[in-house]
Amino acid sequence: MNNPDSSADRQEWDRIASVYAQTAGTAADSTYAQFKDALWESLGDLQGLDVLDLGCGHGWLSQQIHEAGAKVWGVDGAPVLIEMARTTYPHINFTLHDLLGGLPPTERTFDRVVSNMVLMDIPDITVLIASVRAVLKPHGRFIFTLPHPCFFNYPSRQDETSGEWYRMLTGYLQPAVWRVQTFGGHNHYHRTLTEYMDHLRHNHLVVTRFYEPPHRPKQLPETYEKEFAFYQSIPIFLLIEAVPLPRY
Repeated sequence: MNNPDSSADRQEWDRIASVYAQTAGTAADSTYAQFKDALWESLGDLQGLDVLDLGCGHGWLSQQIHEAGAKVWGVDGAPVLIEMARTTYPHINFTLHDLLGGLPPTERTFDRVVSNMVLMDIPDITVLIASVRAVLKPHGRFIFTLPHPCFFNYPSRQDETSGEWYRMLTGYLQPAVWRVQTFGGHNHYHRTLTEYMDHLRHNHLVVTRFYEPPHRPKQLPETYEKEFAFYQSIPIFLLIEAVPLPRY
């Protein structure tokens, strides 16, 4: 992407911040529920560890990490969300910074860097992934979640003849900016799995976990057995854990 600019995206997240904060990290957050257990397995025992919450939003996950005993730093590019985080959790250090340019300057290094549903909202993650690698301790872990590039936002259809359900996949290999209506509307930057893996590879990060949770549709009752089984068979989100290779 040539000369990316995140200013409009950050302004948009300010616009929808209150709606986002009413859902993300609450009992109504069905997305988080799908990989919550796997996320905390990857985080492991956080007692005494240094953790970076990358794209912390209004700070709900930072607070949970703090409660788990970690020394946490939250960073986000949306001023309204950061102000919410600082107001709600004044005991945690939150920094406002445009993630398009990578992380803010810091001398800290981290045992864990966690980025929950963030990377797909940033126009270009080249600098950001490099800066994550720079602050990750030798035995650290980079854990991120995102919508599954292979299946998210592609429509589901039912074959009129067989009655079978399927997901209509079109144009997967082409980078795209999708307009999604979640929380009131924002941009989603579609990248292939290859692109995500290349960012890790170029920064000497090796994948140690790749998790695709069964989807839990919010609006489809389980009494629709065939449709429910179909939706559960298609992962809409994924979790990736990566660790640094030794430097030679």
